Amino acid sequence: MKLLSAAELSEVAKALAADQFCPAASEICWDHLSLLTPPENISTTECATLYRKIRTAEGTGYNLWSRDLTPYIVGPQDALDNPNVAEVIIPKPGRSGGTVAFENYLFKLARFGPMPDVGWYLGGPDEVKSYCDKQVTALFEDHPEIASKIGTGKSDNNITRKKVAGRQLEYLAASNKTLTNRQFGFMVGDEIDTFTPRMRASFLQQTRIRGRMLGKRRKVGMASHPDAGWTTGIASAWVDSSRGIYVWACPDCQKWSSPWPTKYWPDVPRAALWYLKLPDADRDERVAKAVETAAMQCPHCGSLLSDEQRHAMSRAGKWLHRGQEFDVEIGPVGEPDENSAMGFWIHGLMVLTITHAELAKELETATIQFERTRKVDQLREVLAKVFGQVFEGAGASGEIDSAMLLRRSKGEADGEDTGQRVFSIGQCPKEVLFITAAVDVGHHKFDVSFRGWDLENRSWWLDRHTIRQRVWDDGVMRDLSTKDRIEDWDVLIEQVIDRRFPIIGYNGLTMPVAAIAIDSGDGNVTEKAREFARRMLRRGKFWGSPNNPWARVRLVKGAKSANAPELPDKPRKTSVDEMGRPVSPTILEYDLGVHKLKEQAIERLGVNDGGPGQCYFAEGIAANHFEEYFGEKLIDNQWIRNGPNESLDCFAYEEAVRLMLKPDRKDIKWDDGKRPPWATPIPVNAEGGGLAVDGEVQVVKAPSPTTPKKSFFERMEALNNQPETEQ
Repeated sequence: MKLLSAAELSEVAKALAADQFCPAASEICWDHLSLLTPPENISTTECATLYRKIRTAEGTGYNLWSRDLTPYIVGPQDALDNPNVAEVIIPKPGRSGGTVAFENYLFKLARFGPMPDVGWYLGGPDEVKSYCDKQVTALFEDHPEIASKIGTGKSDNNITRKKVAGRQLEYLAASNKTLTNRQFGFMVGDEIDTFTPRMRASFLQQTRIRGRMLGKRRKVGMASHPDAGWTTGIASAWVDSSRGIYVWACPDCQKWSSPWPTKYWPDVPRAALWYLKLPDADRDERVAKAVETAAMQCPHCGSLLSDEQRHAMSRAGKWLHRGQEFDVEIGPVGEPDENSAMGFWIHGLMVLTITHAELAKELETATIQFERTRKVDQLREVLAKVFGQVFEGAGASGEIDSAMLLRRSKGEADGEDTGQRVFSIGQCPKEVLFITAAVDVGHHKFDVSFRGWDLENRSWWLDRHTIRQRVWDDGVMRDLSTKDRIEDWDVLIEQVIDRRFPIIGYNGLTMPVAAIAIDSGDGNVTEKAREFARRMLRRGKFWGSPNNPWARVRLVKGAKSANAPELPDKPRKTSVDEMGRPVSPTILEYDLGVHKLKEQAIERLGVNDGGPGQCYFAEGIAANHFEEYFGEKLIDNQWIRNGPNESLDCFAYEEAVRLMLKPDRKDIKWDDGKRPPWATPIPVNAEGGGLAVDGEVQVVKAPSPTTPKKSFFERMEALNNQPETEQ
């Protein structure tokens, strides 16, 4: 603090009286002139085409920006020009022009006005420095008409902060500190999926709060690879927008499709990358064949389209938004709904600067890496950054959704012929060696699933339904209350434990359910589940002998750790009731590594080449049950639930039961007719639990030496068809 003398105070008073501490009115007017005068009537696309210089890769010259390389960017740029649009959301692969759309809009504002305050956010300080060195410096050095508008003050021309036409332009690392108390007319979130989880989840909402006072002068641009999945980041923002996808027409059949319709446009056919796969060849041969045969396949006529044909389709394509209808013959119909948030999903196949061969090489290389290491890192990177897709699992490169699985159940192939033969719900294909079941317990329901298996982890989803009622002694159907009445659990005996599935092609033979897993993790039903498991042991629902029973009802719950093994080495023994009193028989409970089991389930759902792990689906299972496979997403190594997920849970439990059964044991001679009782077909007219439940292994009488060797099922069918006195 400085103490002023009487003379000094007198001079200050005179200066105040003469308004010497106030800026000149002319200076204030000049700073706001761009807001007072009408802007040039020019679009972002036209402005960039005429004036925006893009440096060449060598840095020795430049070319004017051209829509020919990124024709699909015109849609987002037009949306930025629309005064009724506040937010433009662009999920995208790398080097596809998404960020350039925002640069072009900023270029138009800086050149022709009105220039607002601009906040451009990136993932961190290193990203800010790199972007400013490469892009921002060139923007001003190559355009002197813009550079001339930079202020002359000491802080008006820093590398990350400039004052242009009297307004602030700042490049910032995204954080709470850089967002707080900021109000920008144009806010950009560049690669928001690289932001911290908290910041990417709240960035869009923060922009709305910061720009609330600006009304229609507020504009937001967000672009990113969709690294973070559907529930946060760029994909989540797109879901809340107009959900724009790109559609185009095949040059051969003239029918329309999309390179990436996403699960939100299930009725739009997909044009996908195609190449010949050689799963049994070595790495170099597989990659070489992928590169040699790569093309894009039309979903309608099956034509394999060249790069040149794809480029022409991209240039003639159109954006499809909510409010419009899609017609296979003519493309988008009608006008989009009025929406202040416009979304534009760019897929790698839309990009003209990458070839089919390059895409196929990236994808097949990543697929081989996953198959050999079981690590999804490279595959996740390729799908998000090269293809611009949300990673949903390693199986079939993560390109799966409920609609695709439902089509497979009906025998409608997606790409390769997987050998899927249509079978009806409740039937057992002859390839199935044994069946496991799972029960997900709700307070007023049992969600039940059945899955058949072979020895290479191929599975057949045989049935999926929900039990909500049971018949009481008075003949009336009443709702279940699983946490209140142990009697309600008895519906599982007939409908799950003792259920048999007719074997296709072998009349009179059925396959039993080897064992079931019941989720007892909900504390409200845990004691009821334990009591039910004890009752089933007392009632003989086991394999083996009474002295050494192998329970057919297995209690499971999810372990908390993501690193927990799929199946614990030693299950937990429980021999007390809810009051702590001793009770028999002792039951086993398994803390499953559900994190790993669910990852594996998603991977297997995507397998579509007929190889190990392939999943087949019964025709007749309801569409909503297929959707339940995708009601939970793996984000930042955590499973985040965003809808019903019972089918996914059940798949994890069914696999756990498979592991408990140890079907690969050396003492099981599957081909020689020496099967465990839990995998032995049961004649329809057999009473009780089956042909044999006393021994660990069921032995089928071998044929005489003079009789030609028959398959196991043929011998079983012959046994079933013998006269009754001979059985």
